[in-house]
Amino acid sequence: MRYIIERPLESLGTNTVLSYLVDSQKISYVSQGPLRMNVMRMSMHGFKMIPGHITPLMSINKMTVEDVRRQAVEKTQRGTTTLITSARIDYLHEAEHELKRTRHLLISSSIDYCIGLSLSPEKITPNIIRYCKQKKIPFIELICDDFSQLTRVVWERIREANFPYGTVIFPKFPLDIEDKKKKIWHKKWNDLSANMQIPTLYKDLNEDEPLPLPFLKMLGIYPQKGGLFSGSDADYCLLSTEGFEEKIMSVIVRGTIVYSDKNSEKKQGYGKEIIITQPRRFGESLSSRV
Repeated sequence: MRYIIERPLESLGTNTVLSYLVDSQKISYVSQGPLRMNVMRMSMHGFKMIPGHITPLMSINKMTVEDVRRQAVEKTQRGTTTLITSARIDYLHEAEHELKRTRHLLISSSIDYCIGLSLSPEKITPNIIRYCKQKKIPFIELICDDFSQLTRVVWERIREANFPYGTVIFPKFPLDIEDKKKKIWHKKWNDLSANMQIPTLYKDLNEDEPLPLPFLKMLGIYPQKGGLFSGSDADYCLLSTEGFEEKIMSVIVRGTIVYSDKNSEKKQGYGKEIIITQPRRFGESLSSRV
């Protein structure tokens, strides 16, 4: 589907519009001012237009199909256009099966998704890192009970196997530990990963919040997702600007409406897996920071 979005810039004190040409599921051209083309036009007067959110929903292969579907729908209604998720494994030989199972759980998703691996620190090996490099798996989440687990990994061998793809590796600490202890563990991990040159995220993923831009760059999802410019996927949300609170009216993935407030769920199965050809595409520092 080919169409033009005309986005007024009144909030910037100007009467001009920003025009986006959506073609083949992507924003193919952006222009300040109207585009003179004979295609369908959408005016954003009365709406606020923002990039779609990229939000975590980790280790879904431990959930039921119904739970995954319900959570994906809830996140879509809050403006998510891409899910970050993972397949939980204990050993390398389980990876193929669990990735396939995770893809199957997302088969009815109307939004896109990117899949990594989750495992305990004791299970990470150079062979798993080489597998991630071969299969273009952009991240590994290490499920930790204690920081000491991270100190027993031979990071020199992991670093060597991780070159040049650079799978991003980050820990997930227990939710029930004190904030002070968690901050100390994160600081120790950030120091350790910097010394060992391991690409990482500097803090926990929050499943209730969209990923910040530094995380998107680190994982290699940006600029395909997370922005509204030429070459990015046409993923965006339309918010009502009437009243005191902004309300999501529509969610669009690759140029197609997958949710509107007048129709709670549309386009089941439209979502597709995003393959990350290269994390840290723009040479971000090894620890993503705001």
